[in-house]
Amino acid sequence: MRFYRSQRLIRQDLQAHIYSQSLLDNVRNLKSLCNPETKFCAVIKANAYGHGISETVNILKKADVDFFAVASIYEAIHILDLIKKQSILILEPINSTYSPDQVMICAKKGLHCVLSSLEDLNFISKILVTSKHVLKVHVNIESGMGRNGLDPEIASELIAKIDQSPNVTLAGVYTHLSTADEEDLSYAYEQLEKFNDFLKDNTIASRENVIIHAANSAATIKIPQSHFDMVRCGIAMYGYYSRPMSNPPLDLQPVMKLQTPIVKIKKIAAGLPVSYGRSFITERDTTVAIIPIGYADGYWRSFSNRAKMKIGEKVVPVIGRVCMDQLLIDVTDVPDASVGQMVTVIDNDQKSPCGAYALAELAGTICYEIPICVQAHVNRIVH
Repeated sequence: MRFYRSQRLIRQDLQAHIYSQSLLDNVRNLKSLCNPETKFCAVIKANAYGHGISETVNILKKADVDFFAVASIYEAIHILDLIKKQSILILEPINSTYSPDQVMICAKKGLHCVLSSLEDLNFISKILVTSKHVLKVHVNIESGMGRNGLDPEIASELIAKIDQSPNVTLAGVYTHLSTADEEDLSYAYEQLEKFNDFLKDNTIASRENVIIHAANSAATIKIPQSHFDMVRCGIAMYGYYSRPMSNPPLDLQPVMKLQTPIVKIKKIAAGLPVSYGRSFITERDTTVAIIPIGYADGYWRSFSNRAKMKIGEKVVPVIGRVCMDQLLIDVTDVPDASVGQMVTVIDNDQKSPCGAYALAELAGTICYEIPICVQAHVNRIVH
């Protein structure tokens, strides 16, 4: 079975600048919180949180990173040829929708997969029964996330069955903390207690070559007891806490800056509407700049008449409705604004009025969604 990459359509003037040193510094700072022997898993699912999966892997593959975590087998296949020393962990549980070829690829290429039921163990065992390859699996323990984890009793039974399966080996046991990014960590500690009970009851810590992991970005920073053998860092690696912090415990620098050029400047007299729905009426003679980005590129329509952008260090408002692939900004107070001049749409500054935190607050969401929505056709430029 062959896997083809589709032809990529890139718009060169929509520029997502990816700053390698910021990414590497964030990883180094996160690792400084851990014991030297603790493995580091770089979470690069969802196109590396919008930063570009290939670009991110190429930056980190020579860094002190042990694993890359992806959402699906499709993401894993996409990066297989890019890395040599790191392992890949597929977070979506392997299941009966996989084709036999996909199961074989996971085993042959040494991919680490999540196994979440006895039925799925039987499914993959039948496929691999005549193979010389052994599939590495991780079992997710339900400690309170309420998603893909297995209740401890079922997980114990599954691990016992894995131990009896010649073509499957236990490579990891883990859990996921659902409230580690909140100020009140009491529930996270309850989850850790349940997880530790499972590890003790099943003597997991004494087993060789089984990676124990629980910490996401927030837990890596705030709950050292959760580090175990490996930490899994996503949003912090890209320069953000799950939510803004007044006194952050760690220096994190945003990795991406999104810019695009002014493609047209025009005058609009006072009292006239701007863009769809007449949601903005000029109160003065206004100079507007049109930039070629809209909700099709990942810039939310809810930013209409509310968001800010930057031309150099000058802050300008978005006016009128954000369109599918263009929008307008008021540059009346930027007399030197010109066609071709670059506009900062998403800033790589946590405190910027057009940074991910500010935009997330406007949209009533979390900062994760801002970079993730930057579409794949936007040109990633690595510095």
